Amino acid sequence: MPRFFRQFVTNPLFCAALVFCGASAVGLHLIEQLNQARQNEALASTNELATLQARALEHKIMQALSATYAVAALVHEQHGMVTNFESFASRILVYQPDILAFYLAPDGITREVVPSAWRTIGLGINLLTDPLRGAEAQLAKNTGQLSLAGPFTLSRGDVGVVGRLPVFLNLEHGERKFWGLVTVVISVPELLKKTGLAALAARGHEYQLWRNNPGTGLPQIIDQSKAYQAQYIARQTLNLPNSIWTLDVMSAGSKAEGWVQAGQIGAALLFALLLAALVRLVLEARIQQRRMEKTITDRTAELALRESDLCRAQMISRTGSWINYAGSLDMECSDEARRIWGITAGTRINRDLVIDQIHPLDRERILQLWQESLAGERYEVEYRLLIDGEIRWVLSQVELDRGRDGLIVRRIGVLQDMTERKRIEADLQIAAIAFEGQEGMVITDEHRTILRVNQAFSRMTGYSREEALGQSTRLLKSGMHGSSYYQDMSTQLDEYGYWQGEIWNRRKNGEIYPEWLTITAVKAKDGKPIHYVAAMQDITQRKATEAKLEHLAYHDPLTGLANRRLLLDRLQHGLASNSRNLRHGAVLFLDLDNFKTINDIHGHATGDLLLQQVALRLAQNISKGDTLARIGGDEFALILENLSDQIGPTAIMAKTNATNILEQLKLPYWIDGHDYHTSASIGIQLFNGDSSSAEELLKQVEVAMYQAKAEDGSHVRFFDPHMLSMVTARATMEADMRCGLSENQFILYYQPQVNSAGHTIGAEALVRWQHPHKGMIAPADFIPLAEESGLIIPLGTWVLQAACKKLRLWENDPATAELTMAVNVSARQFRQADFVAIVLTTIQQTAISACKLKLELTESLLVENIEETIQKMNQLKSHGVCFSLDDFGTGYSSLSYLKRLPLDQLKIDQSFVRDILLDPNDAAITRTIIGLGKSLGLAVIAEGVETEAQRAFLQSQDCHAFQGYLFGRPAPELPAQSNTAPFQA
Repeated sequence: MPRFFRQFVTNPLFCAALVFCGASAVGLHLIEQLNQARQNEALASTNELATLQARALEHKIMQALSATYAVAALVHEQHGMVTNFESFASRILVYQPDILAFYLAPDGITREVVPSAWRTIGLGINLLTDPLRGAEAQLAKNTGQLSLAGPFTLSRGDVGVVGRLPVFLNLEHGERKFWGLVTVVISVPELLKKTGLAALAARGHEYQLWRNNPGTGLPQIIDQSKAYQAQYIARQTLNLPNSIWTLDVMSAGSKAEGWVQAGQIGAALLFALLLAALVRLVLEARIQQRRMEKTITDRTAELALRESDLCRAQMISRTGSWINYAGSLDMECSDEARRIWGITAGTRINRDLVIDQIHPLDRERILQLWQESLAGERYEVEYRLLIDGEIRWVLSQVELDRGRDGLIVRRIGVLQDMTERKRIEADLQIAAIAFEGQEGMVITDEHRTILRVNQAFSRMTGYSREEALGQSTRLLKSGMHGSSYYQDMSTQLDEYGYWQGEIWNRRKNGEIYPEWLTITAVKAKDGKPIHYVAAMQDITQRKATEAKLEHLAYHDPLTGLANRRLLLDRLQHGLASNSRNLRHGAVLFLDLDNFKTINDIHGHATGDLLLQQVALRLAQNISKGDTLARIGGDEFALILENLSDQIGPTAIMAKTNATNILEQLKLPYWIDGHDYHTSASIGIQLFNGDSSSAEELLKQVEVAMYQAKAEDGSHVRFFDPHMLSMVTARATMEADMRCGLSENQFILYYQPQVNSAGHTIGAEALVRWQHPHKGMIAPADFIPLAEESGLIIPLGTWVLQAACKKLRLWENDPATAELTMAVNVSARQFRQADFVAIVLTTIQQTAISACKLKLELTESLLVENIEETIQKMNQLKSHGVCFSLDDFGTGYSSLSYLKRLPLDQLKIDQSFVRDILLDPNDAAITRTIIGLGKSLGLAVIAEGVETEAQRAFLQSQDCHAFQGYLFGRPAPELPAQSNTAPFQA
């Protein structure tokens, strides 16, 4: 081969150019053949699609035109006299929405149209003679067939076609008569929409629908897609009545054929170029191989040097490496790996030797990973080494090398000593946990620029981490502290490197809040601060709690008024103030008169609402500087300071204030839809700088209040020193009563109740107090105090239990077995929620006959909660307990309620019996009560009968039961039952 030619053949660039030219020629020829085949296939597919679309459109038009045959049938059916055209055509329009209207043209003149909105268009036109419509109408008449006209723009602006069908009526002898024309107007857009013609363009087939205009002979385009071009088209015709439409559809491949062909040519050239490049690379690779052999020799020397550098790098990074070949337990490792495992140089290393160095708690896990790696699994794991009692943390990573057959050839491992890193990570984790605690944390530089904050800081201040970083701590300043405050803070930080205290800061939303702040300076070796670390606690809740506790300590929780503690403090302050300015003041002590009744009857919730309304009314009667307090229960106090410098005007002003308060408190209280009424008793004590202590003043004014209350309430009384002894005696008696109840000092006396024959039929149990020092105390002296103090409840329970025990003894004695026991029940005792249970339990425990127990109730029970009273009485009545209405006629009784009460007896009060022979009114009232009892079917008993004349009068009025001194005084035991009557009926 000539040398010159050999140089070209061995030249990679020349060979590549030859290959490129040959490959390009072959590729272009193949592209031409492929394009021709593709174009033929696309045109055939397009022709099939055009045929389907043309048939669908032709079918839809004919379907719409067929509606004219239905109308023509209607005309035939009614012999040309169409009466229900509108309703018939309207039903067709419902099912044929592409039909716009129907016309009836008898004799060719349009007379009717449906829908009615079209009546302004086209009526009264002679279709056979009209210049625009005559030719097609005549054609339809002459041919006797349906004729299609259009499309054209309709008078209403729509584009439509018109179908006209001639109608001929059959006459006698087989003749036919032209009746007229049925016309249908069809919407072209609606037809095209239903057949989906526009979807052709979306699928890549541009189209054109057209016809030859019969008037001009020129093509008339009915519909056309935007990108339609008259090339590579498939054509289909639509044979319609008296009209032919044509549908041209472009082949989908023709639109982008130029681009496709360009791409194909480009691909062919690219393939030729790649093939040429490959040839060039192969030739250049041969040249490079010869150069590589020389390079390998040079690189071998370099690798020896780099291996030495690698060993040094492993020592610096505390990273060792090892290799284990398949089928062997021996391991080749670097010097640093030996140091990490604690294996001396020259010792043969294998897997078992390394396992012995691993911490016992990690050995099983490492052995499991070693076995898994035999199945081809790589792994990365941290574990501990235990070498001479020292624990080292290492990170081990293992990769696998496989041969060409896919089998594992060797394991390559890297291990890194992570002991120091683990220690640092633990320290950092502890620091991070501490930093992200509940306290807000801020780290700044020496210029107070924020470098880092935690989440607690963001929750506390409202500033996100991004908003706070780079800002000065002045971002949080509230403006509540002066410059000297911050200067003292800086001075202490500079001197001690530490500051702690309470500070007011501002949140992002502008809210100022209290904060407990601790700042620590981080200093460099030269003592200069390089950072500041601040820990902050939001103490808003603590402050609010302290304020709330302080408020609760000095205020009443129900009314919000001052309590006794604050009242005494203000009163002591008032004494000191009046001492300085030589003026007088006054203390008013107020107690509601019937609050306990309301509270017991209607419940504590109603009582609390009443107290709140009373507090509001009292607050309206005080001036600025005065103090209003709730002492407890239904007791209030009012301090009026600096009234006057003279005692007389001071007393008048205090009395005026108290009178105004009484008038305000008498007004009705509206609570839960009901009116409630109450009044108050007020005590007044004046004071000045020479007065006694606040405690003594409060004690004195309370005494004055009790004196006002003793006068039936709704009174005002000034303190008088002799009142104190009365209050002391009252308090002593109440304490003695409590002691008497616990020491069983109370006893029962029994007063007999007799019938008209003089026989004892029962007795009334009357309580007496056998005081160990004062002797026998009458009920009139302690019962009112028991009612007021609430001791009547335990006292009444004791009386009921003692009376039932006595009744049980009577039942065991044949001489007294038929006697009844009457027990008085106070209104307050009856109102107890568990009163019924107490009575029934007592009856059960004493095993008495319930029908022999008679509970005496007073008329005061009928004033409030009559429904509750009736319910409780019915419950006891169902167990046999009897009821007597005591002191009847002295209180308020509603006859409408009286007839509903399950009573057994009415008791005439002794105030009527006393003067029954002297006062006609008492006699009349007595007769009325006896008559009322008979009318209601109730027994009647009179109490206080002391003379034979009183008994005789009562018996003459049909009263047959009596109680009084005439028959016996109350005594610890009943007198023996007499069989002889002491008087005659």
